[in-house]
Amino acid sequence: RKNHPQSSGINAEYGGTVTTCHSRTPDLGYHIKQADVVVVAAGKKELVKGDMIKPGAVVIDCGINPEPDATKKSGVKLWGDVEYGAAKEVAGYITPVPGGVGPMTVALLMRNTVTSAKRMNGITSPHKPIRSYSTIAGRQFPSAARSFSTAASLGLRALRFLKK
Repeated sequence: RKNHPQSSGINAEYGGTVTTCHSRTPDLGYHIKQADVVVVAAGKKELVKGDMIKPGAVVIDCGINPEPDATKKSGVKLWGDVEYGAAKEVAGYITPVPGGVGPMTVALLMRNTVTSAKRMNGITSPHKPIRSYSTIAGRQFPSAARSFSTAASLGLRALRFLKK
């Protein structure tokens, strides 16, 4: 367990407990199985297996692990840090790789770029968010995406998750 900036906000505002693990945490599966929200960014292909996930948990896979694949047009297949096929059967909501957190990353990067440009040019108008970040992210997967606002605890306004 470690005290992260996100931890204090989640503890104070939501009464939650944040547990931080790494790829070599002893009994990693035990810790993950206790979590209602699992955010994985370990950089290890399919580190988190489906049987490690608590039924109904929200799983946010931030991992991008490329592997050569001659069958793909790009020549590369991307894998997440979560074993998606097994995890989607257990999780309540899960982000896919690719296409899960990427659209949110792009939306927030653009917002921050505009904010920085305004500051550098002395523009002091208050920041007005573009429509909603969930709308931007949803356009990536309009037929299958569902909104889930608990992501506010991660400092985001909304994320889109694929429902199993």
